[in-house]
Amino acid sequence: MSAQRLNNVRQKVLIVDDDPLLRELLADFLEQLGFEVKTAQDGHAGLNVLNTCHFDIILSDFRMPGMSGLEMATIVRQTNPAIPIFLITGDAYTLDTEAVVRAGITRVLPKPLKLNELLHMCSMAR
Repeated sequence: MSAQRLNNVRQKVLIVDDDPLLRELLADFLEQLGFEVKTAQDGHAGLNVLNTCHFDIILSDFRMPGMSGLEMATIVRQTNPAIPIFLITGDAYTLDTEAVVRAGITRVLPKPLKLNELLHMCSMAR
């Protein structure tokens, strides 16, 4: 399966995660499948990247120093209510469901990530 294309343009994905290994693995995986990927090491850096480029999908870790994925999503939703935001977490079953909904999270993806599920979500996002 390859990246979905809109008007023959590759989908742009922003990956926000403080774990450099996971961040780069996800970036490499999605790039090999045809997505255009940029990364950020935390929520603040993710917001900075969002101010410089349009993205079709955001993948964000939940727990990061400085700003959580939920906090970042809440800020993103103030200016971009439609972009799909997927929250990646090892705490999927203990998350406050109401907080996830308020932040505008499209879907929670539990760790360990299932790459086929991730690809399916990214391909269906637009």
